Amino acid sequence: MAEKIIKPYKIINKLSKKYPLKNEEKILLGTDGSITNLLEILFNNEVVVETIHQNIVNDVNYRTVILKINDIPMVYATSKIPLKNIKDDGIRESIKKDLLSADIPIGKILKIHNLETRREIKEISYKKITSEVKLFLKTNKELLPQRTYKIIYKNNILMEITEIFNIREINENESFRMSGCELE
Repeated sequence: MAEKIIKPYKIINKLSKKYPLKNEEKILLGTDGSITNLLEILFNNEVVVETIHQNIVNDVNYRTVILKINDIPMVYATSKIPLKNIKDDGIRESIKKDLLSADIPIGKILKIHNLETRREIKEISYKKITSEVKLFLKTNKELLPQRTYKIIYKNNILMEITEIFNIREINENESFRMSGCELE
């Protein structure tokens, strides 16, 4: 049976009536494109990935990272990547090497390997976060916007990713400066 296709704009509209979502949060929650690319555009600087945890179990790569700009944690992301779903041995080994040997955002890994993929959003929410997430995102917030989606490659699930956004904290932090961006 096919999964129900969600309409991000409807869920985000409903959430924004209950929670004060900023436009940047709405964009990040609803996009079917690269989060890395959007963050770099929104905050005018390169995203740096800090890997917190990574291991491979039964040919599935599990990875937890923090995406930062100007050393400010913006996204806590977990990914589950069933490597067996990449049928091409060369691409599979190259992606595995990139995941394990460098702190490269998944969006950039897909771009490096020229993989034509699509994203299917499974869930968009505003939920309670764990004390571990609070620590890594350097926040006291109890609830943050988050989403889970699948990246599909050649009709197989290449990855499942959950992202928790800490954009509100950045906008509240007066010391945050967008490099090279002058407001007139």
